[in-house]
Amino acid sequence: MLPENLVSRVEIKTVHEGESSAPPVSQTEKWSHEAIIARSNMRPVRREKLNRAANSGENPGFDFLQEGWSDDPALQIVIKKLLAKYLQWGIACVDGVLVNTGSSSAIADFEGSTPNEDWR
Repeated sequence: MLPENLVSRVEIKTVHEGESSAPPVSQTEKWSHEAIIARSNMRPVRREKLNRAANSGENPGFDFLQEGWSDDPALQIVIKKLLAKYLQWGIACVDGVLVNTGSSSAIADFEGSTPNEDWR
């Protein structure tokens, strides 16, 4: 068996589950005509804020990044580039999920986790 990748453990990935200010949306609703139009209308505003963050280095906040990440697939590339450029923000993309690695709760969950026997 392969060693377990501790960073992608479920406990780490679910630390921020449900924290987005956008309400949960089913896949059918997410790709409805109305949802696509709504994303298209929000994209310029989000892009502007992401561009300001890229130019200034100021963290736009985990909630903003998470909302854009989950709501608009077109912004994922921009967000990935920002996270790679500004590691000091303490936010990473792990297995397609944004993780706030600077969060004390995420660190506590990681430190409290135990590797499985295959890891040793």
